[in-house]
Amino acid sequence: MRLFSFARATALLLLPMVAAPLATASAQVGAGAHLTPFAGYLVTGRWYEGPIGTSIATSNSPMVGAQGSVPLSNAVALTGSLAYGSGDLRVGLPLLGGVNVGSAKTWMYDAGLEIGGLGNRGSGVSPFVTGGIGGMTNDIKASVFETRATNVAYTAGVGVDLGFSAGVALRVQAKDWITRFNTEDAVGFRAEGQWSHNWALTAGLKLSF
Repeated sequence: MRLFSFARATALLLLPMVAAPLATASAQVGAGAHLTPFAGYLVTGRWYEGPIGTSIATSNSPMVGAQGSVPLSNAVALTGSLAYGSGDLRVGLPLLGGVNVGSAKTWMYDAGLEIGGLGNRGSGVSPFVTGGIGGMTNDIKASVFETRATNVAYTAGVGVDLGFSAGVALRVQAKDWITRFNTEDAVGFRAEGQWSHNWALTAGLKLSF
């Protein structure tokens, strides 16, 4: 009986010492979530380049969106984003240069992993890199046709978090959407699309929950 009482007393004394580090680790690893509304500028690549200066592309345009993330550890997070931009549909012609022939509304979405960043730390400066897979959907409207084209996109990005407090940070990011556009479905004639780089240059407030 005395042995049982001694063991119980020892356990009660050790419990706070063991529980405190476990609680701290739990709070730091995989705890909380982040939401980053952002705005920026989309620098688009050409969907198709043909002979003697012919091309198909959209014009560069402002964009808005949001990114969410859930930490998996102190340095790794699962992320997802959705963004929207709207520009002109441009056809490059010999001697004439670029001619606007319609408009294109672009939706971009992806899921992936992020390495680095502030995580659950309240303040400081911390760079990060991201990579993932998603898609780009273009709603195209011209004088003679209207169509939608969806293409797989691979994403890679770099950025930095500037923490102000435990719940708010400024996030600046450059993210490349790498895709091959399905020009045949979109514009009605056979033209093999090429891999293009579409850079999203954004800034937003990273909110922690």
